[in-house]
Amino acid sequence: MRLLITIILLVLLYPWEALSAQVGLPAPTFSTADLSKKMVTLGDFKDTVVLLTFWAPWCAPCRDELPEFERLYKKYHDKGFTVIGISVEPSESGVSSFLKKVPVTFPIVIDDAGHIAEAYRISGLPASFLIDRSGAVHKRYWGFEKQSLSAYESDITGLLNQK
Repeated sequence: MRLLITIILLVLLYPWEALSAQVGLPAPTFSTADLSKKMVTLGDFKDTVVLLTFWAPWCAPCRDELPEFERLYKKYHDKGFTVIGISVEPSESGVSSFLKKVPVTFPIVIDDAGHIAEAYRISGLPASFLIDRSGAVHKRYWGFEKQSLSAYESDITGLLNQK
């Protein structure tokens, strides 16, 4: 019984966030197909500021964030910014159906095996990572609220203004 209690306490008290993609370190790379079967690799976006967002169609805050990220994508894409949406929903038809209602023009990939989410240690949705031009994680965002958009935009423009 003592062993079980010790294990439970260790699991509850362990700093799991410390295992996620670390600010200042290289972002975990990935290579997977987007919805049009084109391969998307994080390395393809070298010298680009990337907002990597993990989402799912059934996640209410995710449904709110995607149109806002689309707005940021359109506003800053020509300046060297992109968004990559990583759906943790394995159903391609479910994701495609959702995107017909909430269309975006940035790349969307499906993490059907969960390997990308595992590499980033995603434990809840939405979760986003801002990656600088060198490929390092600049900032992590957990959850989404519209009042946070000014912080996202400030972080993005700050990285875009760095040469």
